[in-house]
Amino acid sequence: MSLAPAETDVLEVRNLKKYFPLQEKGLLRRTIGTIKAVDDVSFTVRKGETVGVIGESGCGKTTLGRCVAYLYEKTAGDIIVRGGGQVFRLDQLNRGNNSEFRKIVQVIFQDPFSSLNPRMSVLRSVGEPLLVNGLARGVELEERVADIIQRVGLSVSHLQRFPHSFSGGQRQRICIARALVINPQLVVADEPVSALDVSIQAQMLNLLKDLQQDFELSYLFISHSMSVIRYMSDRILVMYAGKIIESGSRDEILRQPLHPYTEMLLKAVPKVSKRMSQRLQDATSGEPPDLLNLPSGCVFHPRCPFAKDICREEIPQLQTVSDGRQVSCHLAEELTLQGVFD
Repeated sequence: MSLAPAETDVLEVRNLKKYFPLQEKGLLRRTIGTIKAVDDVSFTVRKGETVGVIGESGCGKTTLGRCVAYLYEKTAGDIIVRGGGQVFRLDQLNRGNNSEFRKIVQVIFQDPFSSLNPRMSVLRSVGEPLLVNGLARGVELEERVADIIQRVGLSVSHLQRFPHSFSGGQRQRICIARALVINPQLVVADEPVSALDVSIQAQMLNLLKDLQQDFELSYLFISHSMSVIRYMSDRILVMYAGKIIESGSRDEILRQPLHPYTEMLLKAVPKVSKRMSQRLQDATSGEPPDLLNLPSGCVFHPRCPFAKDICREEIPQLQTVSDGRQVSCHLAEELTLQGVFD
């Protein structure tokens, strides 16, 4: 996957690292370890594209999204955002250009119940980005909020109501409206449907797709659900223990996975035609590794049914196997893994 700068790249991430020091309790608070939540990750997001990030809980995908949105400061690497005729390097943001960056990149958080201020009406919540960034006030602000509220499927009559009077799906629509009201170019969507009922999830995903077309948005779409990633993504990044272990187009990943962990995620997708016993057989045993005590060699080898001695001894490097396709596995050329969606 080429990481050369291009005008169509809204986001470029190079060798990103985010480490969290683990400190002792007490007065001295000595550092006793380091959690490598994101470790040497590189990728791009093109204009109008949805890049899905998939992995189990604790793999580092949310930390990755928060670094891109500048909610966390990176430990090392480069994050470059292009939009509005400007180029932003996140390590060079200051008071002068931080507000301009916020107009380009916005976030949709996972939990719509905690991401809205219960004391603020819908009008104030959605209108606040316009006010803070100096984009509108007064009648103009109310008109822009009313317009975006209707575009996410709510009514103007909802503007004076407060979050407690809305369902989870309606609250997430308000959060989406708040993120899009300033017309950003890149949206980091962090598990935006995982807190919603299954019956509402499809509606929300369709809404996000429609809004992507209307606003010419790029999405960095984070989810632990392969079904959701399959529906939303143009390209997929598979993360495990803070690293990208496979990447490629949606169809390539789904039809012919190259990493055993990717195959495991695909097999975990429920199939109505399979009995429960067969689904349990398909599931790979084991738990994600402790980030403070990673296994030697390939971090996935304790759970991998194909592991060999080289997997236990040597760390595999992320290799380009074809145009836009990368994998980090010693056995990638030997294995024939099973895809799920044809």
